[in-house]
Formats: sequence, C-alpha cells, structure tokens
Amino acid sequence: MSSNNPQNKDKTVFQIQTENVQELNRAWTQSTRSINESYRVRNQAAAEIQTKLTTLLFSAYTEAIFSKLIHTPYALSGAEISKLKKEFKNNSYLGWKKCVSLVVGKITSKDEEYKSNVKSEISDLIDGYIKEPSEIRNRIAHGQWVIALNTKNTRENQDITSLIQNLDIVKMDIYKKSFEMISLIIEDLVESPEKAHFKFYDQRMKKFKTEQIKMSNWKLSDRIAKLKPKPVYCQECISGIKG
Repeated sequence: MSSNNPQNKDKTVFQIQTENVQELNRAWTQSTRSINESYRVRNQAAAEIQTKLTTLLFSAYTEAIFSKLIHTPYALSGAEISKLKKEFKNNSYLGWKKCVSLVVGKITSKDEEYKSNVKSEISDLIDGYIKEPSEIRNRIAHGQWVIALNTKNTRENQDITSLIQNLDIVKMDIYKKSFEMISLIIEDLVESPEKAHFKFYDQRMKKFKTEQIKMSNWKLSDRIAKLKPKPVYCQECISGIKG
C-alpha cells in the first residue's frame, strides 16, 4: 500500500504497526522460502548470506511489535510511551525489560513477591530470545559478518563470533517463534494486567516451555534432507532395460 494513501493519515500508530507486522511476517515467509530454495539447489553461500539478512528482518519485526504493543489503545499514557521509546532507541533489549517492569507494576491485586517473580521469569526469556539475536543483528548491521567486535570495537567478542558463525535459518525460526510467544505474554500485561494476564500467564509459560523442548530437536540438516528432490523414476526406461 502506498505511503501517500490519504487514509493512512487517519490511522493510529497501533493500526499502522499492525499492518507493518503483517507485512514483515509475509517478508519472513518469502525470505525463508528463498533460503530453502538455495539449500535445495545446494547453493550454500547464498543460503548463508540470506540467513544473515534475516537477522535484520528479525530486528525490524521485533521493533514493529514493540511499537505496536506500547501504542495499544488505552493501555499506556503518552509520557510512558515516550519514555519507553527513548529506552528502546538507546538499547532495544533494555527497552523490552523496561516495558515489562512498567506493565507488571500496574498489577494491583498481587503482592510484590508475585510481581518480582513475573518480572524475573519474563526477563530470563528476553535474555535468551531477544537480547541474543539483537546482539547478532547489531554486529551484522555494522559489517561484522564473520568476526564480531566488542562494544568498544577494540577486540574480538568471541561469544558473539560463535553465534554468528553457527547461525542458520532453523535457529532464526526458533528465535522468531520464541519471540512471538514472549510478545503474547507481554501483550496480555499491556492490554489487561488484571484480567488477561492472570487468565493466560501460566498457560502461555507452559506452552513456551513445551515448544522449546520440541524446537530443541530442530536441525538444519533435517530441513535440508526434506528439501532434496525425490528421485524420478522412468517406468519406460526401466522396462526397456529389462527388455
């Protein structure tokens, strides 16, 4: 849809970002198909390049989700939104943590111990499935495609180098699916900290853990094996040989 469409002027940020999220999901699907095709035709180099580019797509997707969440109608004040935007701009990972801290703080029917436990549980998920891919993306976006530098750019960051060199589309799919489950948990808190959160929190956390067990068995080699074309048999050729 053209950005010059006058109808866009009447849309809220929430509505705009909802559309952007949908488009980014379509882009992810198309990107995954391209990578699968590269593996199918045994173009390893193309698949690796395309996979690194998906880190940028993942970053765009998570940012759009963050913006959509904090602009949920009637959820946060203008001052709260501005503060979270600033935090996210400085450090997206800390922006997510600040958002969780803010919305958990809006729970009034539970004690501080409960709220502290919720913040801790969600923060652990953010560390593993938002912070890690964001660090990979930041290095790749700054030209560190093979070897990562530390924050001050004075020496190698071996941990992130390892993450970059072992990156593949299956790991990226796991990051994305995990992130989507985390964002639903946070979405409940943003939209309804006293209702939806209590109704779905345990259920969503249980599903997250169950899915992690399933996804732990996902391997790139298995996906590539499924992509290989099945042999085509020529019955007439076989008959001719027998004759």
